[in-house]
Amino acid sequence: MTVQGDQWGVRVSSRWLLAVYPFVHLFLDWISFIHELPPLNITPWNPPSGLAVAVLAIVGPRAVPVVWLSLTAGDALVRGLPVDFGTTLLSNAVIAGTYGFAAWVLCRRFGVSAGLGRVRDVVSLAAVAAIAAAVVGFGYIGLFTLQGLFPWSAFGPILVRHWVGEVIGITVLSPFLLVWLRMPSLHWSWRGVAEVLAQGAAIALALWADFGPLASDQYEYFYILFLPVVWVASRHGLPGATAAVLVTQVGLIVAIQVMEIETARMTHFQFLMLALTITALLLGAVVSERRRSEAWVRERQAEFAHASRLTEAGEMTAALAHEINQPLTAAMSYARAARKIAQRDGAPSQLSEILDKIVAQTERADRVIRSLREFVRKGESRREKLDMAVVIADAIALARPVVEQTGASVVTEIEAGLPWVQGDPIQLQQVLLNLMRNAAEAMADCPTNRRQLTIVANAAGQNGVEVSVRDTGPGLAELVERHLFSPFVTTKETGMGLGLSIARSIIEIHGGTLSAQRLAAGGTSFSFTLPMVSPDER
Repeated sequence: MTVQGDQWGVRVSSRWLLAVYPFVHLFLDWISFIHELPPLNITPWNPPSGLAVAVLAIVGPRAVPVVWLSLTAGDALVRGLPVDFGTTLLSNAVIAGTYGFAAWVLCRRFGVSAGLGRVRDVVSLAAVAAIAAAVVGFGYIGLFTLQGLFPWSAFGPILVRHWVGEVIGITVLSPFLLVWLRMPSLHWSWRGVAEVLAQGAAIALALWADFGPLASDQYEYFYILFLPVVWVASRHGLPGATAAVLVTQVGLIVAIQVMEIETARMTHFQFLMLALTITALLLGAVVSERRRSEAWVRERQAEFAHASRLTEAGEMTAALAHEINQPLTAAMSYARAARKIAQRDGAPSQLSEILDKIVAQTERADRVIRSLREFVRKGESRREKLDMAVVIADAIALARPVVEQTGASVVTEIEAGLPWVQGDPIQLQQVLLNLMRNAAEAMADCPTNRRQLTIVANAAGQNGVEVSVRDTGPGLAELVERHLFSPFVTTKETGMGLGLSIARSIIEIHGGTLSAQRLAAGGTSFSFTLPMVSPDER
């Protein structure tokens, strides 16, 4: 069984959760109203509290009124309003407010991550549940004791019974909901299904050993339940542990009801179940955390191996660039000589024009090789005053063949009188080339009449210039957007994932920033800023 999920996102919306919450709350309240202290909601297992904490953690404080009203509805429909309506509203306000604050502390103060992904999250949940249940118990039971519903001599035993019911309800149901509501998909295999069925049968067998016809009257074999639960937690991590604990708790309640075990003994079983629950959740969290760490290590090893190959390729490239420089210099010399001969002998103007272009392109190739080699080796760049309109025009001319291959059109919106910037023209052209190539490739699957690449340049405040490259493609996926500028992240089958990372490094070395955003009308906009030339350098 493979589990996949994302950060704090759940498969259902908060609005949907709030809509169905009252109905689920009432159902859980009804089926768990057993071994109660008449006529209040003091039972050995209170799953509505677990439901409340989970929904409050997911939705936030705006769920508190819904929880409060649901508690009141439970008192009216399940218990028939055992006390006056004002006291009912007050006691339920204590419960909803305390658990709302507890959920806020878990998420905001303790930084509990999505799906309880760390061991510390499970420990935090258990600790906060224990403290919140104690606070609720003191307020809830104290209120009714003050009204004479219980003698003060019974305050301690009733508080303990209420506390264990609340804590077991939270630790069993809340982790299950927080983990399973956020998983978008499960991938099952026949072997996985068979294993899950075997684990369920093992839990049922352990319950039968504890409560079946061959069981002892003392029920001293409860520890047998640890075996299947530990098996599930060690195999499937925290998701498996939460499911196993919930199934075991439901089976335990059913067995106790069938065997008609007295209330005092049921509370004893719930303490044992609490120990089993905490053990399983901690083990499951350890297993899940270790698997994530192992996956992270494997990813880093792959990246380091890739980086090592790139380092070797870089050394080969430096040597190759050195070797290319010599024939490139010779080619420039021959082209210049041919141009002079053509001018001397009165060759056609078309031939002279072609020779001029050969010289210009070989000179540019020489500058590109030297500029990029210096940047890779030293992280430095050549600085000169630049007109960004000229840099953009040169980049468009160089990128035109690639853009035309995709059938895209290029539109420029360049503000008149842009301030000059300082930078390396070759490196900035490389950034624009990379962005324009990415934009053109992003629109490859769009209708031809919608493939438009727009380059916008305007003043950014009083001290800089902003350049944007926009496309009309499908836009960035959320996962890609989060890691867009990380090395080795790419959506291209043959890409290395270094283009945007290098582009950002170039812009940052120039004192600017590079960012991306999805456009409301569709597509993506990559924007970078560059500081203008200072007044002293103009």
